Amino acid sequence: HGVPAATKRAVHICCGYPAELDMEAYPKADPSAYFDLADALERAPVDAVSIEDAHRHNDLTLLERFAKTSIMFGVINISQSRVEGIDEIRARLEAALHHIDQERLIAAPDCGLTMLDRELALAKLRNLSAAAKLAGR
Repeated sequence: HGVPAATKRAVHICCGYPAELDMEAYPKADPSAYFDLADALERAPVDAVSIEDAHRHNDLTLLERFAKTSIMFGVINISQSRVEGIDEIRARLEAALHHIDQERLIAAPDCGLTMLDRELALAKLRNLSAAAKLAGR
């Protein structure tokens, strides 16, 4: 409805959000939810779909359901204060690359970084950036 054609459209499907940082047990969507939505999301007028994977790894065959849509792949857990290592992030991105081409895989945090203080968010994002540069080489 009047959005310029050059505008990139993305949708984030949130699968759960904790009440506080480092909360272990919080409600999350059923692991099959992404599979239930995949075909409709692939047909939707969006360029990218944000999929959370850090707080609970998905069956990566899910990525094969997206033939044209880019995937913003959550590899940073925004609910934990632990900073993921570069090798850990890179390994998950490379596992994803067995199911989707590199041009459509976008390394991302699971969701917003609002629970993290600035220093922690930057540490996580630095490792995300470093791992994304190395993945697929």
